[in-house]
Amino acid sequence: MTSRFSGKLFLLFLLVCPALHAQTAWTLQQCIDYALEHNLQVKQSDLSAQSSKTSVDQSLAGFFPSLNGSASQNYYYGRSIDPYTNAYTTQQVRSNSFNLNSSISLFEGLQLQNTLKQSKLSYLSSQYELKKIKNDISLSVVSAYLQVLYTREILSFTSNQVDASRVQRNKINRMMELGSVSKGNLLDMESQLAADETRLAQAQSSADQALLSLTQLLELDSTKGFTIVSPEVSAPPVNADAMNAEVIYAAALTNQPDIKASEYKLAAAEKGLSISRGALYPRLFASGNLSTNYSTSSKDFTQVVGPPSTVVSGFTSSGDTVYSLVPNVTTSFKDTPFRKQFNDNLGKSVGFTLQVPLFNGWATRSSIKRSKINLEQSRLGLEIAKKNLYKSVQQAVLDAISAYRQLDATQKTVAAMEEAFAYGQQKYDLGLISSYDYLQAKNNLAKSKADLLQAKFDYIFKLKILDFYQGKPLTF
Repeated sequence: MTSRFSGKLFLLFLLVCPALHAQTAWTLQQCIDYALEHNLQVKQSDLSAQSSKTSVDQSLAGFFPSLNGSASQNYYYGRSIDPYTNAYTTQQVRSNSFNLNSSISLFEGLQLQNTLKQSKLSYLSSQYELKKIKNDISLSVVSAYLQVLYTREILSFTSNQVDASRVQRNKINRMMELGSVSKGNLLDMESQLAADETRLAQAQSSADQALLSLTQLLELDSTKGFTIVSPEVSAPPVNADAMNAEVIYAAALTNQPDIKASEYKLAAAEKGLSISRGALYPRLFASGNLSTNYSTSSKDFTQVVGPPSTVVSGFTSSGDTVYSLVPNVTTSFKDTPFRKQFNDNLGKSVGFTLQVPLFNGWATRSSIKRSKINLEQSRLGLEIAKKNLYKSVQQAVLDAISAYRQLDATQKTVAAMEEAFAYGQQKYDLGLISSYDYLQAKNNLAKSKADLLQAKFDYIFKLKILDFYQGKPLTF
């Protein structure tokens, strides 16, 4: 029973291990998601967006009153002014003061409101700039992913060429041993095999380089254990509606983040001009203050009244002694307690401040001019972004059409080369053409097939760019 159970576990292990290994292959979407999460440019742009969000919070906090407190302790030696009595003293005095003040803006030419709106618009602009960085990274990943697929197919094709050349070499070697062909034919095939093996080494290097470029784009440390899924990638026929630059441009205007970012920058610049103009208006502030102090020079005194004393105050005209009563009052001093001074010296104030701008060295006027220039620059920036987008869409459509024409021409070339090679193969087998002519036809066919693979993947990538401008997902 134990042996049978162990055998089942071993069989299950053999079945599960290939499945687990297959799960390590990355799909295109997994590559894009990983790149967006780990790419350093994306992280840097995300930090910029977070900084813009902090500016929004700061602008919102400007509507709340400010509150500040202060406390101080001072020691006075020698001749100095007593901060409690404002009189000169030569005694050592220690004093404390405490202050709490608050102020709030009641009107600032709507600068606070416009600053908050501007910061929100700037934050939205930074969000779309972050999205643009992500879109660029996604396109780069798609390009690198397709390059890996292309080099992988070239490697497989070249490997098959080497195998075919090796089989052909062995066949000619046997024919030479039988005396049906000359040694020159064998040498030609040996040369062909060496050339195919050289191309195989080059194809392997290209595949390794493509895989390395993709892993570097994903911020992976190495290519060890990294592989990608090879989906069925087909080249769809050209669609006239999909190649309409005006339609694609209209769609791109609504989804491309660089256009949205420029629009929000323009709106933020408009608020910036309103902020600058707000400095022309008077400002009204309300403030309040609460303060108290303590000093060691402050004394409390008490009086104790005793029986009056009788003293001689004079004599009458007849010589009699006159006595007077003198009050018997004893005065004592002690330091005033801290709490009592704190309460007795407590001062409160509330006030309003009106600031009317009269002349400030043309600073406000200059600020308004700079804001107008910035507004015009933002408006031009939006127009430039739209024109660049339109030019990019036009170029993308032209590139896609050209890529399709190249693909169509290459397909026809391959078909013709295959027919020519099949005919040459028959003539070579009958000894009607030399091995040089046969190998030349074989190399031409191989080159045309390699060109077909390149044209296919180039056309697919050009279509993905059109999908990108139309806001479609970058998937196969």
